[in-house]
Amino acid sequence: MTHAPRRIAHVCAAAVAVSVLVAGSPARAESIIRNPGDHPLYGVELEPHAVFQYVFAPDFMGHLGFGAGLRASIPFLGNGPIETINNNMAISFGGDWVHFSRDWCAGGHPNAAWPGGHGCSANAFWFPVAVQWNFFLTDIISVFGEPGLALVYNWVSGWEPCSNPASPACEYHRSHFEIEFAGWGGARFLLGKSVALTVRVGTPSMTLGASFLL
Repeated sequence: MTHAPRRIAHVCAAAVAVSVLVAGSPARAESIIRNPGDHPLYGVELEPHAVFQYVFAPDFMGHLGFGAGLRASIPFLGNGPIETINNNMAISFGGDWVHFSRDWCAGGHPNAAWPGGHGCSANAFWFPVAVQWNFFLTDIISVFGEPGLALVYNWVSGWEPCSNPASPACEYHRSHFEIEFAGWGGARFLLGKSVALTVRVGTPSMTLGASFLL
């Protein structure tokens, strides 16, 4: 995972480049923020995405994790809660899978380092539920905030010193559930009547995906 920061930087740069191209396309981006209700009408937004997790890593991992996920957002306010501008609210929920790996492990507790040539891996499963507040700035660009909670399941596999001196390393598996606060801010760039590029940054992750307004 030595090159992970470089890879995520490249992905972020690509996302920004695509966003600039979309925003600067020949189609004229007209301001619609002061036009209440002047946005695509949809019953559900489905968003498959790539995930880059950089906080709340599973036990002893401490590195970036990469994975994939799916988000569904269902509007419950067609326009509002501010009735004088172009905004809506949705309940947003879904699941993300993120994989972590490193080439050395910590042992049975954080102070028991085990650099014995055995790698560690972990899988994190996030199930967030958030309130999504959308603001439609132009006919191409909308932004949103998503405060919420997530049920998290972490599964860690690694190695630790054995009680038997004849066996220097023993494999272990640990798993646990927890609930974490989660929150994101993001932008959506409309590519057509019902397809958009969506970028989301927050805690614990960044996502980059496509939104389908159905």
